[in-house]
Amino acid sequence: MSYVSQKSHPNRTKRWMISIGIFVVLQIIFIVVDGTSLEPRVNDSDNVFSVMLRGILESKLLNEGIAPYSFPLFNLILIVYVAALLLQAIADMISVVFRKR
Repeated sequence: MSYVSQKSHPNRTKRWMISIGIFVVLQIIFIVVDGTSLEPRVNDSDNVFSVMLRGILESKLLNEGIAPYSFPLFNLILIVYVAALLLQAIADMISVVFRKR
């Protein structure tokens, strides 16, 4: 009989520690940079991407709803990162529940 090695599941703990570590580092950078002259400038050209980004950044959600930072781009990055973490958490939960034994 031949020995077939089973693929081990990815190390979820290591992946989550890296993801949360990146999140914490980003938040520290955002806190330090927010409200200073170090904030990045949003391109004001008339190409489609800049117009869409400007529309998103000027939305009421980023300026009034979810606004821990005064710079709307930081709020947008925060929302996208948290959404990605939530989707990954849901995917991990589903994989644990439906894992073959």
